Amino acid sequence: MSAGEFADLVGLSRDEVETYRSLGLLDPENDGLLDDVDLVRLDFVRHRLAQGYDADSLAAAIRDGRVESMYGRRLFEGEASLGLDEAAARAGLEPERLREVSSALGFSWSGVRESDMDILDALNVARDAGLPWEAILGVTRVLGDSMRRIADTEIRVVHVYIHERLMAAGASEAEVEQLISGIEENLAPLMEPMIQRLHREYLLEAMMEDSFFHLADSNLQARELGSVEATIAFIDIASFTALAEASGDDIAVRVLDRIEAIVRPLLVENEGKLVKHVGDGFMLAFRDPADAVRFAIATQSELAADPDLPAIRVGINTGPALYRTGDYLGGAVNVASRVVNGAMPGQILLTEPVANAAAKAGIPVEEVGMRMMRGVDEPLALYRVTASR
Repeated sequence: MSAGEFADLVGLSRDEVETYRSLGLLDPENDGLLDDVDLVRLDFVRHRLAQGYDADSLAAAIRDGRVESMYGRRLFEGEASLGLDEAAARAGLEPERLREVSSALGFSWSGVRESDMDILDALNVARDAGLPWEAILGVTRVLGDSMRRIADTEIRVVHVYIHERLMAAGASEAEVEQLISGIEENLAPLMEPMIQRLHREYLLEAMMEDSFFHLADSNLQARELGSVEATIAFIDIASFTALAEASGDDIAVRVLDRIEAIVRPLLVENEGKLVKHVGDGFMLAFRDPADAVRFAIATQSELAADPDLPAIRVGINTGPALYRTGDYLGGAVNVASRVVNGAMPGQILLTEPVANAAAKAGIPVEEVGMRMMRGVDEPLALYRVTASR
């Protein structure tokens, strides 16, 4: 948009916008146009002006590296972009491949910055090393989705839990801005080292799990590509829709958060992992079927101790599943999702191989009969856990 249109949108005078542009606080590319990033730049400028800077001293502090936003120096760098075709040629990629990467990452790249070239170089190295292009796109999708979720969470948490609550409590805009700026200055620099540290830790964990799968099944040629033996559990919160309708979405989400706070430590204790949220419930994965049942028993017990929390239904199945970039697919997963739909509130329902593993581990189970499940060709023998340990 033009400087005049931008001024009207944000409530500044045209002269103020032009002053900020001349100092590089807006439109550092100096192309005469302002965009969504300039809204972020203006927010940053306003925060700093509220702290006592004037426009000239702030511009000088940014140039000298004495003030930096949580988004890094890039926010105010007027870095020229390369056309997609030029960037693809430099990276040794076909232009269509670059467009596929852009879509996988969730970027609407009309151009590529010089500082983005290392991303493309890494992808090209991975391809030259023999990683299939479909696998590269899978990894980039997971990275893009995960990093977007992290970034959205960082911003929204501050907005919801600090900005909105303090303003509702009667705090002044200046007080809120000062607190938010303090959080940005103190916590933002810690995020990237934390992400790197967690990546290394989870990478080691994933390598251990991969080693386990290779030891557990040496007949790799007989399996489908990406097939792993996994125990899949689905948790469904009973009457969640009714709770939301009766008490409102905010109360229902708070209940979901409390249940998740119970689920997560018990997952760690029983060597399980959260695959994803599924509506008002969770999809979980375990290596050992008995661990999945122990987890379900412990979760039911914890929830039962709090009368304000609704009951859950649990369905567990084990078998070969296809692992695809952070998710599990296939028949074993479909069966587990059908089993949870057949469970009653407060019930842990198991397929036969899970029940056998549970009984072998000393967990009492009993057969509830054969049932036809939608999408499953043959009737399934289902079992339920009869007592907690």
